Amino acid sequence: MSKLLQKQRLSVYVFVACMSISFYFGGSALTNTEQTAKSKPDVTYSNPYFKGTKEEREAQVKRISALFGVECNFCHNEDLTVFTEEGVKSKTMMKASVALGVECDHCHVDRKHYKENEQEAKRMFELSEIMGTECSFCHAGKDKLTLKGEKSKTAFVTRAWATEARAWATEGTKQCLECHIEKKQFALNFYGWQVLNAMKGLKGM
Repeated sequence: MSKLLQKQRLSVYVFVACMSISFYFGGSALTNTEQTAKSKPDVTYSNPYFKGTKEEREAQVKRISALFGVECNFCHNEDLTVFTEEGVKSKTMMKASVALGVECDHCHVDRKHYKENEQEAKRMFELSEIMGTECSFCHAGKDKLTLKGEKSKTAFVTRAWATEARAWATEGTKQCLECHIEKKQFALNFYGWQVLNAMKGLKGM
């Protein structure tokens, strides 16, 4: 009789132990699922190019897709978490659009055709690459420049006055490296400082 009772008690203990283990691992699995769900990024239009309400931003996306004649998956996946090579390029272009205060059609006619503005934009992208800056380093919206941008504009004007237009057309933005250090946000080299000091001397500064 006592053996039967012991077996029954053992069965109860085993059952309770199994249930406890099940609840523990089940709860742990739920917690992990919740954490995974929380860690998954929310779908947002975080790029500053998109402005306004959700509907307005969606309308912007549709305008871009129509302009370039592409579907959404041309640039990214459905969750906006993975971008194609074209998508990465588009994000860079959108940053430029925000800095300049213009839309995509400022330069683009469609995916394969451009307006005259594109040539200037191309030179500016080259300059950004050479100097290690983004467009917003000099540009602050439509026809507006930052303080650094104003200084750069002065340098462009004096450079264009001092050299032939053909030299600028052939050598392009690489001429800037005569006075500036590459990828240093327009930091001056030794010759650049000499030129600056000479200009200050002429102005009586």
